[in-house]
Amino acid sequence: MAKNKKWILAAVAVLAVVLCCWAAWSKWASTTRIGLVNFQNYQTASLVKSNEDNFIEYEEIPLDRLGRYDLVLGFGMGLKITEEQRAQILAAADEGTPIYIYAATNPENDICSLDSLTKAGISAYIGNGNKRNYRNMARYVRQHIDAKRLFVTPAEEAVESASDVLYHLDEDLSFKTVADYEKYLREQGIYREKAPKIAIVGGLNDPFSGNRANIDSLIVSLQNAGMNVYPVSSYRQRLAFLREIGPDAVIHFAHGRMVMGQADAAVEWLKERNIPIFSPLSMLETQEEWESDPMGMFGGFMSQSIVVPELDGAIYPYVLNDQELDEEGIYLFKAIPERLKNFTRIIGNFISLKRKPNAEKKVAIYYFKGAGQSSLTAQGLETVPSLYNLLKRLKAEGYTVKNLPATEKEFEKLLMTQGAVLSTYAEGAFDDFLKNGRPALVGKSEYESWVQDALPEELYADVVQLYGEAPGRYMSTVREGEPCLAVARIDLGNVVLLPQPMAAVGDDAFAIVHGAKTAPPHPYIGAYLWAQYGFGADAMIHFGTHGSRPGNRWPSAATTGPTVWWAPFPTSTTTPSATSARA
Repeated sequence: MAKNKKWILAAVAVLAVVLCCWAAWSKWASTTRIGLVNFQNYQTASLVKSNEDNFIEYEEIPLDRLGRYDLVLGFGMGLKITEEQRAQILAAADEGTPIYIYAATNPENDICSLDSLTKAGISAYIGNGNKRNYRNMARYVRQHIDAKRLFVTPAEEAVESASDVLYHLDEDLSFKTVADYEKYLREQGIYREKAPKIAIVGGLNDPFSGNRANIDSLIVSLQNAGMNVYPVSSYRQRLAFLREIGPDAVIHFAHGRMVMGQADAAVEWLKERNIPIFSPLSMLETQEEWESDPMGMFGGFMSQSIVVPELDGAIYPYVLNDQELDEEGIYLFKAIPERLKNFTRIIGNFISLKRKPNAEKKVAIYYFKGAGQSSLTAQGLETVPSLYNLLKRLKAEGYTVKNLPATEKEFEKLLMTQGAVLSTYAEGAFDDFLKNGRPALVGKSEYESWVQDALPEELYADVVQLYGEAPGRYMSTVREGEPCLAVARIDLGNVVLLPQPMAAVGDDAFAIVHGAKTAPPHPYIGAYLWAQYGFGADAMIHFGTHGSRPGNRWPSAATTGPTVWWAPFPTSTTTPSATSARA
């Protein structure tokens, strides 16, 4: 009995020691856990990737588990919570959980259980951004809020983040003047004399806070294409920097106007110098998620990234970046490789065209015409006289426009003869069209080589599954033993007119024009690819057509007003993200 009692006492003593050790470990040494609420993925990535301490962890958390964390840090901008959820936050704060909702735009969400000095310290770190401040904020939390004594790296004071500066690939460097920046480029052997200058402004991700692989990829891609790149991190001095740089083009990762407070002045300055503004898009999801979404983009993000930038004259709202999970499960911005390649070519072609004489520029103009003898219409646009006047204006401005009929009546006849749109049942009319319509004939092998270069395999597989192997039975013939597509077009020299082919096959003409949701037939794809690859267009104009909208796996109907693409243009059949830039 005495022996058993001795063992029990020993066990109790050991347990007491273990409990004391555990309590001491928990109080002075255990991992500091920081819970994040309502932070965007790219914000979370910057915080997580800046952390170099093994005893500090971040975690995105739901509101019903707040009490498990040593600090709950919320991002208040755009935070939408119910009264019940707000009560959960307040209850956790009352129970002793340190909570701070930073940058709350709703006064009801302005919740903080930290003392004023600690709140100011956290605000200074997160408000100034950059990796150094984020790293030290985590250390500050461990040292002063979690009050750990072991495995603690003392936090340095917050430093002001670089602003109103130029930057490059080394995120520890910034430059206050264009002259200093160009000096650096020359020292690095990067600067090219008399090369085009491309300014980059805006963006969701702070270039000094990590998570900037998309920015670096764009800089490198443009540099490799022979351009000098000027990335600018500034809100107040954007226009001043642009004036100092004198760019050939501006890339604006838009979320609103390009120059707040000086928007009209910026537009006028850019117009005077014929400087185009490109507005590529960064999606807050993976490429797979985006491509599978029938909408693609919606709400405030669409308005601020596509609609509002058009007030500045922005063009090419072209998806360039997405977010991809890394090995740690963190979402990081990445440039989509094939899109980056195409976007770089687009920038280069625009700049080349600025220096190219009008007489040498090739323009493809697509217009809307119903099948058969249907009139040329486009929601209030008088297509024939408008198109005829456009051609006369192009000719007057030096474009090579040949064989333009002398009268509008003759021009309309030409459109009806050579610019025919035929239904799948118009076999006799098609034979006459082949004889008198002078279509461009595209062989099966040539067409498929264009498709291979322009279309993702899975999209073209939809076409083949629905319509069979190219060229199909619609708008096709045989030339010298090879099956061919017949592309309706009117050759006017360096300007070519093309009726937009039917976007689908079927009896419901209205649905086909206004909302076809299936893969388009070979003639539709072929007409756009011929303009790009066969004709070699520098520009494509949608003139009153129902060009395809972005979003669906295969796009549906789109705009009715003129739109312009400058080659190499992502045609309406290229990808689910093909969009038009309004002229």
